[in-house]
Amino acid sequence: MAKIWEEYRGYRLCQAYVNLTTRSTFRSIRVEGLENVPSEGAVLLAPNHCATLMDPLLMLVALRRPVGFGARSDIFANPRIARILRWLRIVPLARERNGLSEVAKNFAVFDEIIDCIGHDVPFCMYAEGAHRPERGMLPVKKAIFRIARMAREQLGKPVYIVPVGVNYEYFFRGQGRVRIRFGEPMEIGEAFARHDGHAEADIYHALCEELREADLALIGEEMPRRHGLKGLRALAALLLLPLFVLCAAASLLIWLPLRIIMRGIKDKAWTHTVRFALHLFLPVFWIFHIPFERMLNFGRNLWDDLRRKS
Repeated sequence: MAKIWEEYRGYRLCQAYVNLTTRSTFRSIRVEGLENVPSEGAVLLAPNHCATLMDPLLMLVALRRPVGFGARSDIFANPRIARILRWLRIVPLARERNGLSEVAKNFAVFDEIIDCIGHDVPFCMYAEGAHRPERGMLPVKKAIFRIARMAREQLGKPVYIVPVGVNYEYFFRGQGRVRIRFGEPMEIGEAFARHDGHAEADIYHALCEELREADLALIGEEMPRRHGLKGLRALAALLLLPLFVLCAAASLLIWLPLRIIMRGIKDKAWTHTVRFALHLFLPVFWIFHIPFERMLNFGRNLWDDLRRKS
């Protein structure tokens, strides 16, 4: 079985197309603080998690190089899917709800993660252990610090945890803005030294809180929106109506399946991921679906402003 840090045949070509498709899903993707990701040493990325598969896809866009990822172990049950996930540098991580026997398998995966970052391929861990389509941060689990500590001991070189804040303008609409901020790295040896003399449980609790606060600061507040004069926007909406209808009809094979699929999925955090998948397999319709969703957002924002006034 290939190592997740190794160069895979066709991976970079595939990644280029995936990155292009990811960008097509949003109006803009702004990356800040990329210089905070250390060029030397082992690196664990610790972003917030709110949009299922779209979150790791955005990490690939931001870093523009291979990255390893962890995902919940139950999605690896199908051998074919497991092979595809492996090719994508994704390894299974069991959660407590999966039972102790499954959680015990994580130690072998931890060794693989350490091997990955030891070969200068960053590994992205979603330290909350769950996702939700909201702006904010769930409590951080201590697994990321356990792995970082093990890596420091085994590799004998600095191991950094880099907080990352991902802020979506829209959690369910397409063609919104995304901002990705990389914060100051936390060197794990120095982090544990700061709490020297405290009980181990207290040290992990303090570090988890530090990481959570760092991510929250990077996520920030809701992105401000500039709408302009309502009268001019209403006129523009009327003038754009024929183009809107044309684009809606031409991109029917994207937006209609999206709505049908999402009606059958309880977890609405998959919205961006399903939209991405439809763009991935139907690229010829981007030219119509992108302006369709942008004009749809324009109309929705105008309607919201008009309702607030009344």
